[in-house]
Amino acid sequence: MSEKKKIAFYAFLSSGHINFCSAIASTLLNNYPDKIEVYFFTDSSWAEKIAKIDSRYKFEIYEYEKKEQKDFINNLVSRIEPLLLLPNIDKIKELFKSFKQNADYFYYIDEEVSKLIKKLKPDFLLCDMLSHLPAMAECKIPYSFIISTNPLVLDVEDLPLLGLEYGTDEKQKIKAARTELKEMRQNTIKNLEEIFTKRNVIYDYKYPLNVPRSDYLTFYTYPKELDYFDDEFRKEYKILQVDSPIVSSRLPKPFELPDQFAKLPGKIIYVSLGSLFSLYHVKLQKLIDALSELPYKYIVSKGPFGDKLKFPNDCFIGENFVDQLAVLQVVDMMIAHGGNNTFTECFYFGVPALIFPVMGDQINNAKRIEETGFGYQMDLMNYTVEELKDKIEKIFSDESLIKKIKKVGERIRKENSLEKAVKTFYESLKNI
Repeated sequence: MSEKKKIAFYAFLSSGHINFCSAIASTLLNNYPDKIEVYFFTDSSWAEKIAKIDSRYKFEIYEYEKKEQKDFINNLVSRIEPLLLLPNIDKIKELFKSFKQNADYFYYIDEEVSKLIKKLKPDFLLCDMLSHLPAMAECKIPYSFIISTNPLVLDVEDLPLLGLEYGTDEKQKIKAARTELKEMRQNTIKNLEEIFTKRNVIYDYKYPLNVPRSDYLTFYTYPKELDYFDDEFRKEYKILQVDSPIVSSRLPKPFELPDQFAKLPGKIIYVSLGSLFSLYHVKLQKLIDALSELPYKYIVSKGPFGDKLKFPNDCFIGENFVDQLAVLQVVDMMIAHGGNNTFTECFYFGVPALIFPVMGDQINNAKRIEETGFGYQMDLMNYTVEELKDKIEKIFSDESLIKKIKKVGERIRKENSLEKAVKTFYESLKNI
C-alpha cells in the first residue's frame, strides 16, 4: 500500500447519513493520513457543508439539471405530512409510492455519480444507501455499505421490518406484516432491476438488490446493549458494529448555560424533533406549550421555522440550530424524534430519552428503547399533558434506568468502537 488508497463516499445527502459517513471518514484520516484519501460525491451546496466538518475531505461535484431535482429534499416535507396520521404499515406503502414517483431524481443522481466514479477511479466505495444501485456495480470497483439507520434495514427474516412498531418477540405480527408487504417488496426489487436494465448494468452479486449487504465489511451504528445481532451474525454477514457515530476528537465544549437560566430550579430537558420533523412547527409549538406546564427547564432546537415559535417563559432557551453534541453534555434528559444518529448520541452521553417517533427507523428505535428498558415513547400526533408529565417523571424517578444508561455511556466512550471498526476495515483493504 505504497500509494494512497482513494476511499469514496456515495451517500444520501441528509444530515443523518452524512454524519456517520463523516465520522468514518475522519477516523480513517486521523489514523492513516499518509495512506488514505477521502472523497465525497455530492452537489456543491453539500460539499460546502461537509467541508466544514473536516477540511481534509476532497470532493467530486455533480449539479442538477432541473430545479425540481434540487428541491427534492425541500419538497419532501409536503409529501410526508399527509402520511403522519396513517398506521405505520400504510406509511410504508405510501412512502414506497412517493419514492417510486420520484424515481427520476434517484436515477439522475446515480447516473451523475457513475460518471464521477469513472473519472476518479477510487479503490473502494463506501455507500450510505438503502439498496444496491447501478453506479456501485457498473465500474467493478469493490464497494460496501454504511448503515446509518436502524440496522433492521439488513432485513433478517425473524426480526421486525424497518418502520413497523413490533417488538422482537411479536413473531406472529412480524410474519403477518411481511406477508402483507411481500408484493410491495417484490415490486421494489423489480423497480431496481428496471433501473439497472435502463442503465445497461448487470447486477451479479449474491445479495438481493434491496438489501444493503455486500462481500466486504459493512458498518452499522447501534449501541451494543440494544443491538439485535450477536457476534456470530456479525461475523457471518461481515458487518462492523459501532456504538455511536461520534468522533471524540471532534467533540465541542459543553454548552454554556446562560446565568439566569442556570439559576432557575429544575432538571434540564433538551427538545429536538430533528432536521426534518422540526419543520412541522405547529406540532413543536404544541409540545413546547405542554412542557411549559411542567417544573423543568428546556433547551430547544427550534428548526428552520424556529422564528415562528414562541417560548412561554424563561424556562425555555434555544435557537433554530443548536450544537446537539454540546447540549447533550449538560442536560438530564432528551425529548427526541428517535432518528438513529440522535438515538445513538444519547447513549454515548448516557442521557435518557423520551421518543416521539413519526416514521421510518424512529418507530423501531422507540420500540427498542422500551423493550430493553432504557426509556419510553409517546405519540406526537395524540398525547395529553398528563401523559407527558407521567412519562418524564417515570424517567427521572427511575434511578436504576438512569444508572444503567450512564453505565452504557461510560462503556461506549471508553471502548471507542468506531476507532476499532475503522481499523478493522482498513486492514481488510490490504486484501483488495
